[in-house]
Amino acid sequence: MVNKTATKLLYILITAICIAAIIVGVYAQFFKKKKEEDSNLNIIVGNTTISNPTQVEIKEAFKLLFTNELFGPESDFTNIEKLDENKGIVYSGIDKYTITKEDRYDIVATIPMINIKGSITEKYNETTQTIFVDKINDIIQNSQINTIMDVKYTAYINDDILSVAIMASIKEGNSAQRVLIQTYNYNLKTGREVRIYDILKNRQLEEDAINRRIKSVVKKAAEDAQNIQGAGYDIYTRNLESNIYDVANVANFIQGPNGELYIIYAYGNQAFTSEMDIIQV
Repeated sequence: MVNKTATKLLYILITAICIAAIIVGVYAQFFKKKKEEDSNLNIIVGNTTISNPTQVEIKEAFKLLFTNELFGPESDFTNIEKLDENKGIVYSGIDKYTITKEDRYDIVATIPMINIKGSITEKYNETTQTIFVDKINDIIQNSQINTIMDVKYTAYINDDILSVAIMASIKEGNSAQRVLIQTYNYNLKTGREVRIYDILKNRQLEEDAINRRIKSVVKKAAEDAQNIQGAGYDIYTRNLESNIYDVANVANFIQGPNGELYIIYAYGNQAFTSEMDIIQV
């Protein structure tokens, strides 16, 4: 009887130890994964690294990227067929300039040209023309209200991928300031357009983890906006149920100076707002 009882207790003890080991293993994996995700939140501003930055800090650091320059090993791609052999892969198609007409407009713009032959890059340059250059021309020719417009760009080469982002700030009369952002991602080795899944695969990033990050950032931004609205401010209302917040539908993104991924929700692309959410991974 004693032996049977001892054996039963031994089995119970072994089972409990196994269950505890499983729990500890799951717990460790969860926090290991959480730590890995959190480690991707560091950003560098100047010579300072900011850990677990706020959305305000991420957006401010993102805006500082727009210096009208290309960064990266451009010399590694000497075999690329260029539109203009005397210029770099990306250059200022319209030099930085200021056009001012009193009480009508004040425009400062640097428009990038992607200097690569091919149908994809041709489409990129046509999109730039339509969104930014045509808007500048329309303001100059037709604007009857005081309009301020500023256009800048940034470009990086990481792992054979060229990322270009153009940002425009527009203030027309009494309308709210509007911020537009357009991005392009192009594989310099294959000559193909780069999709968000290409970046996830290259960096071994899990789709579910990125989806969680996106939804967490946007939900927090929506909550903060509601709090501000309660104080009497106008806000941009995010639709948290929208499928734009699924990583499968991400279209606006770039890789930054250290290869970090910036997923960009610039709501001014469709509305008169400067509001945006930037997910940095």
